Formats: sequence, structure tokens, C-alpha cells
Amino acid sequence: MTQTLTFKNMELVPVANFLNELNLKNKASRGRTKLIKLLAAKNDEYNDDRKEVSDPYFKDGEVLKGADGNVDKENEAKAIKVLNEIEQETSIIDFTEYSDKLKALYESIIDYPNEFSDSNAIIYDLLMDQFESVFENNESEEEK
Repeated sequence: MTQTLTFKNMELVPVANFLNELNLKNKASRGRTKLIKLLAAKNDEYNDDRKEVSDPYFKDGEVLKGADGNVDKENEAKAIKVLNEIEQETSIIDFTEYSDKLKALYESIIDYPNEFSDSNAIIYDLLMDQFESVFENNESEEEK
């Protein structure tokens, strides 16, 4: 059975950064490393896609200018729109082959001893929602 986590493109780096800050041991640490590598691969895809969709609106890293030499507002609005859309797209991470390691990561951070605040609390909640949807649903199905 395929096991996946789903994040928006804009969440990939914050989740990886959050995971990197956790103090974990053994199998949970290995699970974190595998997940960070999977997140990095998806982030590379996102960056490639982002460059591809934004290329028509930029030259030399700047928004294209109009005939008057000022930023073309219509072009800028289109660039912002396509970049916002791609940030909100879903990235699906298949971790089936690392399931045991990621389950160990999940079990290790369920009752993580340190407190989270601000953005880390939000990312923790996001990550736990994803893990719970996979691991708790699988346990329910196995019990049937």
C-alpha cells in the first residue's frame, strides 16, 4: 500500500527546517533524514517549475519593464498570480519504502518533550496532521 504525505509547495522548506531542529535518536533520526531528503527533492521540482512559469515575466531576475522603462504593472500582476498559484500547488511525497523509519519519527514526535511556539507550533501541527492521516488510518484498516 502506498503511503504519502501531502504539503503545499510553500510548506516544503519550513517543514524540512523544522525537522532539522529536532533532537532525535536512532530510527527516528534516520526517518527524519529520509523525509528531509524527500522534501528536498520535491522542493527542487518546485523550484524548477517556479522558474519555468515565471520566466516569461522576468529578465535578469527583475520583472520586465514597459516601454517607458518602469515596471510593467500588468506583467507584474501576472507574475505574482502564477507564482502564488504554484506556491499553493500540492506536493505529494511517497514514503512507502521508508515507512518504518517515518513511523518511528512520528512516534518519537507525538510526545516531543520540548515546547513549540509561533511558526514551529503551526508546522508541528501540519506535520502531525499528515502523519496521523497515514498512520492512524492504517492502524484502523489493519484492525478490520
